[in-house]
Amino acid sequence: MKIQKMRSRTAVRFLIVLSVISLIFFLITIFRQHTPNNSNTVTFSPSTIPATTEIGNPERGAQYYGSEDPPPSYPLVQYSHRWCWSAIEPSEGNYNFRLIDDLAATAKAHGGSFGWRIMPENDHADEPCLPTYLSNVVGGGNDVDFDNPYYLERVQAMLNALSQRYSNDPRIDLLDMSYEGCYGEWHNFCGGTEMSAKNRQKLIDMQYDAFPTKRFFMFTEYKDSLNYALLAARTKPTGVRIDCLGERTLGGAREQLQNNALAYERWKVAPLYFEYCSKPDFAMALKDIKQYHASLIGDGEGNINSFGSYKTATQNLILQNYRASGYRFELNSLTLPRELVAGQQVQMTSQWKNVNYAPAYAQWNVMMQLRNASNQVVWQEKSTLDLRVPFSDASEGNDVKTVTDTFTLPTTIADGEYSVTVQIVHADAYYPPLALAIKGRQTDGSYPLGTMTVRHDAK
Repeated sequence: MKIQKMRSRTAVRFLIVLSVISLIFFLITIFRQHTPNNSNTVTFSPSTIPATTEIGNPERGAQYYGSEDPPPSYPLVQYSHRWCWSAIEPSEGNYNFRLIDDLAATAKAHGGSFGWRIMPENDHADEPCLPTYLSNVVGGGNDVDFDNPYYLERVQAMLNALSQRYSNDPRIDLLDMSYEGCYGEWHNFCGGTEMSAKNRQKLIDMQYDAFPTKRFFMFTEYKDSLNYALLAARTKPTGVRIDCLGERTLGGAREQLQNNALAYERWKVAPLYFEYCSKPDFAMALKDIKQYHASLIGDGEGNINSFGSYKTATQNLILQNYRASGYRFELNSLTLPRELVAGQQVQMTSQWKNVNYAPAYAQWNVMMQLRNASNQVVWQEKSTLDLRVPFSDASEGNDVKTVTDTFTLPTTIADGEYSVTVQIVHADAYYPPLALAIKGRQTDGSYPLGTMTVRHDAK
């Protein structure tokens, strides 16, 4: 009797469970029937490149101008160098342009640009930076009279010569503010006297006037000079130059950054260029690269060792430093109507990710294209996406931005199948197309995402 009751209860429970399952499937069916049908659109989702694989791009990443060996096969794109004044002007009025020309050619060959700094003094007493003709008048070594009128006169003469040759040269960009202080870094750590605030301002204006379309970096030592340089209205806003990456005080710059909102927020409109000091803490450097949104990392010309001399753990940290700097964009998806009709509007929604911590500062045009079987562009329009604008106010990495663009396809497009392609081109047509962290890049720097059919009459 007891066994029959138990069987009866089990059967009832089974029927209840079966009824619940049936109800669930019924509700799912109803839900599906009332879910909007998205079959009118198609989405392309490119495969991304792992963050451990570096992709070279302009205005970001590592710069080596010392004798240290970089990581093997690492894509060095952006180039810079610093010279003593006497290297560029060995004697009065005679300029050694060959030094600049050679490195500018190297930068162009690697898809980047070249910038420099001119040093009036350093801390090597046996290697004076000023040419003899000038040091005989204004002093040399570590005791240059920067306020001497003849000093500024000769600065202007050099700027005139450099401007005449390079002001319109697209290979030249990202210049350090020069001609003042130890190593030309706008401080007097080598000793000697400081230039007056009035003449520092004049010196900034002289360099801006010589290169009105180039981007400059300003050092942080003198807050008045830093802010004056940053507040100047420029075609390319001036960035900030910081030494001693990987050191607790950033060579004194940390206090300047933390207590100067203009400098601290500068990354939102212009790049920050950091340089290692001797024996850096690369783990600390990585934190600061992220916190301050660093774009460029200089080797410091002797401040770090050749990459191969470090242990594996340190090598990995160095690579993380370089990879985290600047920008790294992914195109995660592109959604458009399943049916493309010539002469009608087409809405394209693209989702982008900046894996890194800074925007791009050059003007890039994100071109949406249709290409024929011969890979020829038959139609293209520029997206409203502006890669110069941070994807978020904090930019803590992996920020996502969605952009919807509405275009009109011309009636001149013939019926047929076309490749949907994205290509990001430099507005001034100097840099090669920007590299995305997605697979499928073609030799012309474009990314085919999939194929679509265009017709003249909608179904």
